[in-house]
Amino acid sequence: MGKLKFTVHPLFILFGIYFAVIGKVFSFLTYTLVAVIHELGHSLVAEALGYKLQKITLMPYGALVSGEQSLFSFSDEIKIAFAGPIVNLATAVLFVALWWLKPEIYPYTDTAVFASLSIATINLLPCYPLDGGRILLAVLSTVIERKKAFKIVKASGITLSVALIILFVYSIFVSVNPSILFFALFVLFGNVFVSTKCDYIRLFSGLDMRAVEKGRAIKKVAVSETTKVKTLYKFIDSSTLTELVVLSTDGKTKNALSFDKTFTLVSLGKPYLTVGDEVRRLRLTL
Repeated sequence: MGKLKFTVHPLFILFGIYFAVIGKVFSFLTYTLVAVIHELGHSLVAEALGYKLQKITLMPYGALVSGEQSLFSFSDEIKIAFAGPIVNLATAVLFVALWWLKPEIYPYTDTAVFASLSIATINLLPCYPLDGGRILLAVLSTVIERKKAFKIVKASGITLSVALIILFVYSIFVSVNPSILFFALFVLFGNVFVSTKCDYIRLFSGLDMRAVEKGRAIKKVAVSETTKVKTLYKFIDSSTLTELVVLSTDGKTKNALSFDKTFTLVSLGKPYLTVGDEVRRLRLTL
């Protein structure tokens, strides 16, 4: 399992230069912090559902998390995509609530509230690489072939970017708004260079022996044979030695898996099937 990579999108750098030129460095730093919080929302939900973020790209309107196609359901894809905007909205609501208690903090937090609401709203637009595009792709994928759904989402993004470019050209004759151009390029690049792969990878790929060089305690976890494999992800990671006790529906021990067999179950077991079924399918016995 590789380390998480953190990169910065070129448009994010241009975004920062633009804010510096117009003398709004504080606003840029605030947007950066809000974008990181946005990413944390994705990260926390992804980890809870058994995913590992492979790469995080900080962008002007949020953070893009990427990886490879997984066995997980489209419903999880939707949950992870919604997590970023929901965290931003929760942050904005929290600050607004604090204004009632501490009105004096308003001048220091109004930018954060505006940035949170902006990033949350923008990310719900139905186009890549925004969260709304991921949600639309997952929803469409439940009723039509994934490749066809992807083409629809991509077309939606390109259409939006063209409309934004036209809007920017119009703004030149009224009141120039460079932010529209930034957003248009962001959406255009996101749809022209986007991959058809999913954006998350499996959390478990084996035991990290470096983590046990200095010693690790072995812990035991008991689950029912009807427990979904996906439930095990909250108990196990690549640095933990976990032995699994599988109980039958009447509470008796049916299987006791050593830590290596437990990792086999978590790594190769299908998330939405039961532990009992996967123990039998993978031939994991005492």
